[in-house]
Order: sequence, then C-alpha cells, then structure tokens
Amino acid sequence: MLMSASAWYETWSFWQFAITTLAALMIGALGAFATLRAANPKRRLDFGTGPSVPLLIASQTGAGTLELTHNGSPVASPRIVELRLRNSGRRDITQSQFHGNDSLRFDFGAQVVGVLGMKSSPAGTIAPSVNLFATRPTVVEIPPSLLARKQVFEVTLLLDGPDAKVRCTAAPLVDVKIRRGPVRSISDLMSVLALLFSGVSVLLAAVFSALA
Repeated sequence: MLMSASAWYETWSFWQFAITTLAALMIGALGAFATLRAANPKRRLDFGTGPSVPLLIASQTGAGTLELTHNGSPVASPRIVELRLRNSGRRDITQSQFHGNDSLRFDFGAQVVGVLGMKSSPAGTIAPSVNLFATRPTVVEIPPSLLARKQVFEVTLLLDGPDAKVRCTAAPLVDVKIRRGPVRSISDLMSVLALLFSGVSVLLAAVFSALA
C-alpha cells in the first residue's frame, strides 16, 4: 500500500520552526529598537499661544474715553496673550543644552508691556524666568533653564498693539527640535472634562426620562 507523504509546509515541525524563528526575529528587532531609542532620546519643545484677549474696545459713540495704564504708563491698545511651552520629548531639556548660554526668544509683533503671571505644571517643576527687551520691545526671552520632561510652562503677558502671530526668533537648543503646535494647559483639560461630564449627565438624564 502506498502512503502519500504530506507536503513539507503541512508538517507541524515546519510551522513550529517558522513560528519560533519569527518570534526570535521580532524580539531581536524590538530589543534593537529599544536600545536605539534609549541611546538617541528625542527632545522636543512645543510652543504656542492661548487666545489673544483685547481689554478695550474702541467707542462707537465717542461719549467717553477709557484709559488703561501699567506702572503709570498708558497702554493704547492693551491685550492679554498667554505664551505656552511644553517639553513633549522623552528627556529633560537642561541648561547645558542652550548653546553658548543663549536664550530662547519670541517675537509677538506688538510691544510687550509687562509680565502679568507665570505658572508651571506638574507640581514641583520650576518656572523659568522671562526677560523683556528694552531695545526690542516686541520680544521676550527665556534664559537657559531646566525644562523637565512633560513640563508645561505658561506666562501671561500684557501687550500694546494689534494681534499678531508669535514667532520663535531664536532657538539655540542642542539636539532639541522646537515646533509650533497646540499646547494644552491644565485649565484647558479641566474645561474639556467638565464639558464631557455635562454632556454625559444630559444624556443620562434624557435616557432616564424616556424610560420613566
């Protein structure tokens, strides 16, 4: 009696060998990727601004004039803008990575009158300092400082002038990619969560009302 031999690709030993080999290759590739990722940690710094809020609206009737001053000096077209920075990379950005001990610089296209407030999150991170230029009134600079991993830094500024797109005019950071992008603040996230909670509450109320 003749017995037909199974094709080589139908045998269990072949598939066992193939699966073992494939698993070994995948583990090796993942290990190499992890090693490369650890040896070349990406560092990124995102920047953006919150809404630009004008403080005065020109009178249409001319019935009266409202004036705003800051430290005794009048501000003709005051507006509030929030500059936000976020270390979105996998490592801290250290002071030594500021090449030549130079500073980050941002141009707002309008005179920066003063700094109204600063905050940093998460808790325990230190907010860097912010300096104004006497000779370049539209520019602020952030001197070399530690920006911890996942740190979000927000500085609120009083401007005098029209709304304009903020530009990063100097980014002397070594091995750090700086990019413009949406930088969500803690207050933004809380607002989103509050909206979601409100929406779910309304939906549940409607469902219970329909079932009653």
